[in-house]
Amino acid sequence: MVCCCRSSVAFLLVLCLALQSDLAQEETGHDDDWGLNSLRGSFEAVNGYFDSMLEFLGGRDGVCQYRCRYGKAPIPRPDYQTPEPNGCSSYFLGLPVDLGVPAMTKCCNQLDLCYDTCGSNKYRCDSKFRWCLHNICSDLKKSLGFVSKVEACEAVADTLFNTVWTLGCRPYMNSQREACLCEGEEKDEL
Repeated sequence: MVCCCRSSVAFLLVLCLALQSDLAQEETGHDDDWGLNSLRGSFEAVNGYFDSMLEFLGGRDGVCQYRCRYGKAPIPRPDYQTPEPNGCSSYFLGLPVDLGVPAMTKCCNQLDLCYDTCGSNKYRCDSKFRWCLHNICSDLKKSLGFVSKVEACEAVADTLFNTVWTLGCRPYMNSQREACLCEGEEKDEL
């Protein structure tokens, strides 16, 4: 059912883009551009929109993995400067988020650096992030011994991890596009 819906949506988008291209040509009076190249451009545009939607929803078949076209492995971009990690006070869905737990900032910074490393695996990055968060809660339990504080810490850690696990594909892919280079391809515009 999902495949059928995807195919229908893709077909409708190609049709709309082709009609839009046809209308633009009527306005300018140029018929020589209509044809295979125009149709190819429409398919490429639809493919780009579809890929963006998949990234937002978690990747192809639920797997968020950066790949080059034609199965080539990405290579680190030679001139890439890893940006400063922004901790846990980054923008999430357009809203500033600050957890107010300084110890967790270290975990968020490690996640940022992992995402910004060409060829990194998102799920390994996320697993290390979860381990880091839960170690903070474990250390809190050892040092304070307050069960209620530890439970609150674990709830925050689980919420953070689940958010990153579920909605982190797009930030991961954007970071990989910045950090990696695919042979024979120019850098995608974000």
